[in-house]
Amino acid sequence: MALFFGFLIAIIITLIATSIVTPLPLTDTGTVRYRTVPWVTLGLIVVNSLIFIFWQAADLYQAQDIQELEPYIRKIWMYGYRETAIREGAGIGAFTAFTSTFMHGDFWHLFFNMIYLWAFGRRVEDSMGAWRYLLFYLFAGMIAGLGSVLLNPSDGNRPSIGASGAISGVMGAYLILFPGARVLCLWGIGAVLRVPYVLFQKAMGSENYADAKLFTRYVQVPAFIVLILFAITNTLPSFDVITQGNDLGGVNTLAHLTGFLAALAVFFFIRKDLLMRYIHGRAV
Repeated sequence: MALFFGFLIAIIITLIATSIVTPLPLTDTGTVRYRTVPWVTLGLIVVNSLIFIFWQAADLYQAQDIQELEPYIRKIWMYGYRETAIREGAGIGAFTAFTSTFMHGDFWHLFFNMIYLWAFGRRVEDSMGAWRYLLFYLFAGMIAGLGSVLLNPSDGNRPSIGASGAISGVMGAYLILFPGARVLCLWGIGAVLRVPYVLFQKAMGSENYADAKLFTRYVQVPAFIVLILFAITNTLPSFDVITQGNDLGGVNTLAHLTGFLAALAVFFFIRKDLLMRYIHGRAV
């Protein structure tokens, strides 16, 4: 029981620490047009979590030294995305473009990926329908892996894992389809700055803020701010990776960036009536 509560406290502290300066999106505040249950988004969260918990976590967290980490490392080298392995037909070859998107480096890698997937996946899934959304998710993940290797060939034999590239594609699709949407975020600085703004609105007699709380843990933020910030923080390091041929502390920003750019293909996946609405400049 003590271990469980310690784990919860660690999650809370980490959430607070990571959302002090930059907003951490928790959920979209809009409504879905087709009122579909986001089964695929929920399913992806469950599958990613189960794979890590029952297939990776024990090898990682029970290891006492580098020798005992060998099973964990072997799985990454076998099922992670490596261009060299694909070219030489080693291991499971091209299937790693699929398997790598369901593996994660540690709990926090998984945890934050799933937060972002839930925050942006629900409405994107609704706009495409379940099966097209799943295909788009896998497509973005594969493009992310391929793009990172093409832009940094020297990294071709280093395995890449994680759903980040696929989720980046979902985030890019969200930005294209819902540029005016808002997301509910944990944001320390934003919550503090909100106080004088609410006080000003109350003083001006704004009806919208008549019953508003002065301080709240959650702040509604325009989604494009969160997503553009994400793009910038991955674009700048990616230029260093391309020019210098190395990564940034193990974070594959190139996969994030190329996955994000894969969203340009979103119009091949969304529902036809939604596409017509978008073409004619109406809200989707």
